[in-house]
Formats: sequence, C-alpha cells, structure tokens
Amino acid sequence: MSARPERAVHHEGALRVLRGRKIRRPAIAPWMIMALVGITAFLGLVFARTSLDNSAFELAELDTAIVEQTEINRDLNIEIASLENPARIAPLAEEMGLVIPEETHQILVDLDRDAPQVVQASSEGTQ
Repeated sequence: MSARPERAVHHEGALRVLRGRKIRRPAIAPWMIMALVGITAFLGLVFARTSLDNSAFELAELDTAIVEQTEINRDLNIEIASLENPARIAPLAEEMGLVIPEETHQILVDLDRDAPQVVQASSEGTQ
C-alpha cells in the first residue's frame, strides 16, 4: 500500500481576513411594542365585551320587572273598577242607612267675585 504524499502547507500568506458585513441581531424592541399593543387591545376588547354583556343582563332583568309591574298594575285597575261598581256599592250603602234623595237642590255660585256668593238656590221640583 502506498500513502499519498502530504501537501505542502504554506503558512505565509495562505490565510487572510476578509472584512464582511457585521452580523446584526434582530431588533426586539419594535416586536415587543407591537406585542404589548396587541395584548392591550385584546384585553380592552374583552373588557368592553364583558361590560356590554353585563349591561344586557341588567336590561333583561329590568324588562322582566317592567312586565311584572305592568301585570300588577292591570290587576289593580281591574280591582279598582270592581270596587267602584255602583251595583256593589248600592246594597252596602242601603245597609248603612243611606238613601237616594227624593228632592234635589241646585245651587249656582258666582266665581267671578273675590268671595263666592250664592246667586240662586232653586229646587228642581218647583220649577
């Protein structure tokens, strides 16, 4: 077997330094600022959406309360109408001894003066 002969290495002038571009690290600050703005915007949207949802829930509760109070008001108006019914009041009045008057009097009052004065008192039956 035969070995190859070694190449002759010349140390003088064989190596030289070439000036190239300076290796730059990528700038992190703009990316950090963009990430911070993005996170802040996201959290702001979440907060705004949560506030709107809470307001919507409160409005729904208020609408329900309004419907309930409207129904109660309607029921009370029906009860008032039944209590004011003359057919219900007449027998109660008779039990208390109240009667419908047979004779009525009409009194006219002059309201143009400072102190009201009776102008005419008449009975409907005498006219």
